[in-house]
Amino acid sequence: MQWTPGSTVSAVGHTALVVWLIAGWGFASDPLPFEVSDVSIVTSEEYSALVSRTTPDPADAAPEAPVTPQVDASPEVPAEDPVAAPVEPPAPPPQPPAEAPPPDAPEALPVPPSDTPPELGPIQEEVVASPDISDSPDVIPRPSTRVAPDAVAPPPPDATPDPEVRQEATPEAQPDAPVVEEESPEQTAPEEAATQIVTEAEVPSGRVAEAPRPPARPNRPTPAPEPEPEPEQESEPEPEQESEPEPEPETQVVEEVAPDVDEDAIAAALAAAAAVEAPQPDAAPGPPMSASEQEGFRVAVNACWNVDPGSQAARVTMTVSFQLDRSGRVQGDVRQVGAMGGDAGATEIAYQAARRAILRCQGQGGYDLPEEKYDQWREVEITFDPSGMRLR
Repeated sequence: MQWTPGSTVSAVGHTALVVWLIAGWGFASDPLPFEVSDVSIVTSEEYSALVSRTTPDPADAAPEAPVTPQVDASPEVPAEDPVAAPVEPPAPPPQPPAEAPPPDAPEALPVPPSDTPPELGPIQEEVVASPDISDSPDVIPRPSTRVAPDAVAPPPPDATPDPEVRQEATPEAQPDAPVVEEESPEQTAPEEAATQIVTEAEVPSGRVAEAPRPPARPNRPTPAPEPEPEPEQESEPEPEQESEPEPEPETQVVEEVAPDVDEDAIAAALAAAAAVEAPQPDAAPGPPMSASEQEGFRVAVNACWNVDPGSQAARVTMTVSFQLDRSGRVQGDVRQVGAMGGDAGATEIAYQAARRAILRCQGQGGYDLPEEKYDQWREVEITFDPSGMRLR
């Protein structure tokens, strides 16, 4: 073993540290000061004797009851001194003069009855709301044959109507005029008049006026009967068109000419026209299917589509079509519309795989499709493409 400078320094340092710890150089310090007290040692008997002097014994010393003083019921009678002079009692202190009681209050004099009635406070008048004249039914004037600026009440039944309205003039009194007794003329009265012309339709009734009802809807006019069609030659009948009703004279002419035509030809023409159905416009297909509904149907079919990726059928793009009923089940068979890629064997395998996927995924209840859009998904055409299925 060779000693290197490092080993030498390490050995010397460790040796010096051990020697320093053993020798304790530098660890010495001055001792701490101690407090000393003088004590004396006593035995247990001496200690008990010292303690018993200050501690009373509860068992031996019983509390002393307080002494009750005896009270003599009979008072001591002092001995009588025969020479003792009678002692006069001290004079009582002077009492203050008693206060005089207050005089009684005089009785209230009776109030003589007064003829003046007691004053009453102001009487509050009750405010009666006036009826709303605007809501009351309109006053319909009474029908009258005469119109005047001022309305005149009807005359009494026993009065003769006066055609002319006269104003009475007050004659001036003339002095010394002879008094002439005039015969009382026949009682007359002005004819009844109204401020406006009242027709018979405005005769008032005892009921409250009601709001007018809307007029009834008029009945639709009955269309005129169509004339019988004239016999046509053997040709394809054209679609029937709505013809305007012909005037009455022309209809009569047709009826007069009809007996000259062969009845068998007319019957054959009518039968041919009835056999051919007139073209009717297609019913409204309903709202189109949304993208989410189409995607859900495509995913449902794609879940059952299984093709071997390594076969030739996986390269064939197959397009098939089929019909669905309202419950979403396939009607009839799945038809092959077209195929692209691969030979005949691969095409047949791809078609069978597409057919199995459609029939298998419909389940027991059919495909979940909206019934209100049945016209949109009644005819379905699907393209099975390995790169992505397309629905149309």
